Amino acid sequence: MSFRERENFVYLISNIVVSTGYFLYVAQRYVALGLDPSNDFSFWGSAILVFVPVFVVTRIIIRIIFSIIEAIITRREEPDFLDEFDKIVELKATQNFYHVFMLGFFISIFTLVLDMPPFLMFNILMLTMIIARIVGDISRIMFYQRGV
Repeated sequence: MSFRERENFVYLISNIVVSTGYFLYVAQRYVALGLDPSNDFSFWGSAILVFVPVFVVTRIIIRIIFSIIEAIITRREEPDFLDEFDKIVELKATQNFYHVFMLGFFISIFTLVLDMPPFLMFNILMLTMIIARIVGDISRIMFYQRGV
């Protein structure tokens, strides 16, 4: 398994763990506050706004820890360049990420058109962000294993 495959596998596992933990925290907080499902825009807006920085910060921390552990185990440093193959893999995985995210975004907006409660739209949007990130990581792993 190459360095990039291991790196993306670690990102995949960490994304699942962090997303599950954050989603459970938000659900527990929602129940504890006893919010009204018909008028809770402020809660869900803040939950999504906090979700993005949490992902970014954990991704940076995971990258640092992974690089340190990888350097200790293999006694080699992380490759500091991306060749054409790496760039193509990154572009195709990002494309898959955006396709899944946009599909989920439109589904979440469609719930408002159908006059469903707003909390459903926000839940679908958060779930879409998680699933899109997982699809992106899995795409990278598959492209590195199978080729582009």
